[in-house]
Amino acid sequence: KKAAAKDRIEAKRQELKDRLLKVKDERKKQAVERVDRGLEELNARQVKHFSEVLEKLDRVLNNISGRADKAAANGRDITGVGAVVTEAKNAIAAARSAVEAKAGKTYVVTISEEAMLRQDVGKTREALHTDLVKVRETIRAAHDAVRKAAVTLAQIPRVDELEIAPASINQ
Repeated sequence: KKAAAKDRIEAKRQELKDRLLKVKDERKKQAVERVDRGLEELNARQVKHFSEVLEKLDRVLNNISGRADKAAANGRDITGVGAVVTEAKNAIAAARSAVEAKAGKTYVVTISEEAMLRQDVGKTREALHTDLVKVRETIRAAHDAVRKAAVTLAQIPRVDELEIAPASINQ
């Protein structure tokens, strides 16, 4: 996916240079190219950050599942925890698919005329911002679901004090 995205970015960059031939002012050309690179870098940085956050949430959820299994092995009632953990896994999967979709998306500055460069670049920046906000909201929902799972598990009395029954030594 990354290789395909790089190919699309290179094609987009070449297309932008072709469209920038209409622009006479060299400083404006350089500014638009700089903003375009900045948008790509911001997108890549945010996708990397979102992926790292989802990995952390996944690790936390695995810890919660492990503690719930430990409580179940010791006879505690964990019926509510299982449903909440499943809900959190679904939320993380939804957030992960949103991040993957975001990683594959490219933002093309469409240039209409030289006098409208600022507005054209602004529209592209706004599109990136809107998409980042949407992905951030899905990650926030996943975070809240993991938090809810942790709170539900914490309501089981003395869950951390429980011991896993050792296996029989004679076997």
